[in-house]
Amino acid sequence: MAWQELSIAVPHEFVEPISYLFSRYGRGLSMEPDGPDRIMLRTYLLDSSKQRLARIDVGVRLVSSLSDIGELAIKEVSDEDWQNAWKAHFTLLKIGERLVIKPTWIDYEPQPEAAGSDSKKPEIIIELDPGLAFGTGYHPTTYTCLEAVEQHVFEGATVLDLGTGSGILSIAAARLGASKVVAVDTDPQAIKAARQNFRRTRTNKVITLIQGSLPHATVGQNQFDLALANISARAVCDRAQFIVSCLKKTGILVASGMMRDQSQQVLDTLSYMGCTVLHEWSRDEWVTIAFRPPQG
Repeated sequence: MAWQELSIAVPHEFVEPISYLFSRYGRGLSMEPDGPDRIMLRTYLLDSSKQRLARIDVGVRLVSSLSDIGELAIKEVSDEDWQNAWKAHFTLLKIGERLVIKPTWIDYEPQPEAAGSDSKKPEIIIELDPGLAFGTGYHPTTYTCLEAVEQHVFEGATVLDLGTGSGILSIAAARLGASKVVAVDTDPQAIKAARQNFRRTRTNKVITLIQGSLPHATVGQNQFDLALANISARAVCDRAQFIVSCLKKTGILVASGMMRDQSQQVLDTLSYMGCTVLHEWSRDEWVTIAFRPPQG
């Protein structure tokens, strides 16, 4: 079989839409820095996948009408070359004190004591296939959300993961001791990928997977210790009242999926509702913010 490698270097603010196109219609998704202001994204397609290529091309052209994001490059590669090529862009990824994201083809044994940790607890290995869906820890918002999960999930915690994608945040929460995780996404492809990842990591007994969004009949009020919303600034604002209402008074909302210049919209919306900022994580031009719900 003959394959095509599709690649494009985009500014940070356009990583999300192009990543979505590549992960939805391509095979595999990798990203790496391309100078100080751009990220190189790659995916692969069979050269017979004309319709998928057309959809990616149309999507790239729509985004390029908003800003100069560079040209979509297409290179022919053999079957063996593409298998090795996209895997070469993924390595072991250590996040926080204990989390390790490991592609399925890399051998690694957890360290008995997490480096730099006073907890004396071993590393937690999360094994994922990056080809299944967008959301492997390499994107800045996923990375910072994983940092937030490690800091705020405790033994027996209840967690809502809105916009679960590959399910990586839900898996991390379950592996860190959460007793109940509800993972929600509107995208059928994400639901399929998340379900496979939950089974592979044997976390499916703890995680309930729902296709849809909030409000949802099975997501009641005052249920969760932690709500993760790695979606977008606009989506967080649109669903803020439903997310906040499902939190316990001692709960925490982690809002992400936004560029720094978009974060004020989220801050204004949640502050108006009486939420207070607990912590902020930033990586590249992306920001993740933890809020405490109103206490009144």
